[in-house]
Amino acid sequence: MEDQKGDKVIKTFDSIADRYILANHLLSFWQDVCWRRNFFEYLSESLEGNEIFLDIATGTGESFKYCHCNFKIKVGLDPSKRMLNIAKKRFSDVIFLEGMAEELPIKDSTVDLVAVSFGVRNFEDRIRAFAEFSRVLKTGGVLGILEFFPMENGSFINKAASMYIHHIIPYLGGAITGNFKAYRYLSTSIKNFILPGMMKIELESKGFKVVKIDKLFPNVYTFVAKKV
Repeated sequence: MEDQKGDKVIKTFDSIADRYILANHLLSFWQDVCWRRNFFEYLSESLEGNEIFLDIATGTGESFKYCHCNFKIKVGLDPSKRMLNIAKKRFSDVIFLEGMAEELPIKDSTVDLVAVSFGVRNFEDRIRAFAEFSRVLKTGGVLGILEFFPMENGSFINKAASMYIHHIIPYLGGAITGNFKAYRYLSTSIKNFILPGMMKIELESKGFKVVKIDKLFPNVYTFVAKKV
């Protein structure tokens, strides 16, 4: 049986699957497209192999639009069945699997790239998931994380972004998808998440060397790490 948080996350994303990507575009004023493009450009610069790409928390498979490296095998993994059903219709050349980041159905040391876009803060056990990423990656393999983090200071831009994320997005997201509760949860998950410095420490504790951290927006960061 799923634990309480895991069950809640799955139900949340199942409930908004049909309009999830549209909501992302509208709520970010299409900045999510730029963030994903930049993210995969950073990752392509660090890659050493192109056998297997594993996209964690793949949702409707949006990341596969932006990863243009010629991987022989592309795999998307997500616990939401409704999200995966949409992804399968969008990308016929990708293998989609239902599963959790904390228990990957992948052999040891076989993957060249693991990517997670806006999914890490929803993990039930982040440290266990990072250990799994290290297990499945080849030595020298790349882990990329694109994620929202809490605001770190009180600058005007940060205060404005915080107001938008925590007080406006829950209503706009609810109006677009019909699920106000889901977007209140997503807003809270950002507010309660760790800071980027802690993420770096956690990754390095599981056998990664963080080679790049870049801030794309007041609270949107990319991490690029290699398995050592």
